[in-house]
Amino acid sequence: MRLGLLGGTFDPIHLGHLELAKTALHVARLDAIHFVTSVKPPHKSERMHANFLDRHAMVALALKGDSRLIPSSVEFDREGKSYSIDTVLQLKQLSGGNAEIFFLIGLDAFIELPTWKEYHRFSELCSFIVFGRPGYDPENLTRELPETLRPKPIGSGTGTGVLAESDRGFYLLKEFINPLSSTKIRRAVRAGRSIRQMVPPDVEEYILKTKLYLN
Repeated sequence: MRLGLLGGTFDPIHLGHLELAKTALHVARLDAIHFVTSVKPPHKSERMHANFLDRHAMVALALKGDSRLIPSSVEFDREGKSYSIDTVLQLKQLSGGNAEIFFLIGLDAFIELPTWKEYHRFSELCSFIVFGRPGYDPENLTRELPETLRPKPIGSGTGTGVLAESDRGFYLLKEFINPLSSTKIRRAVRAGRSIRQMVPPDVEEYILKTKLYLN
């Protein structure tokens, strides 16, 4: 099995997350992707705007209809901070220890990898697929990383962009740029603007019915 791991606060989940996942399914030849809703992410300084149950419910609604996309609450019962190293180890254990794990992450978060708990262990436990982010220059930012962590640029299209089953390591899809963000969606909700083009229909309905993000 080749499993993707996409962690986040998903506050809320949006179409950009789904585009990223579908790109990863193709590029890394993944069998499935686990969307792990974070409880207490150590590198997020701002407060969560919706509680865990609301955020995870929206993830489940967004992923229904595609059995390859799996909502995961593995961090829910964990005490203290939600460290990524523990999530990777737990996912490996849940999959029987034989799965190849591909950590899916945006460039803005990836450049903080050297500050993560036990970051030196990740290269032994999983591969990384790093996605470009608007306003972030991949070449300048990754140059600051230790050489062992610098991702290899690959394309996101067909053919040469697809990883072989034997490929392992750190890879960068710098052409992937999606301007959507949870912050933009929350601002739109507070301003009374439509979010129909930003989130799946069931997520939009959930936000409107529960009156999330109005305050």
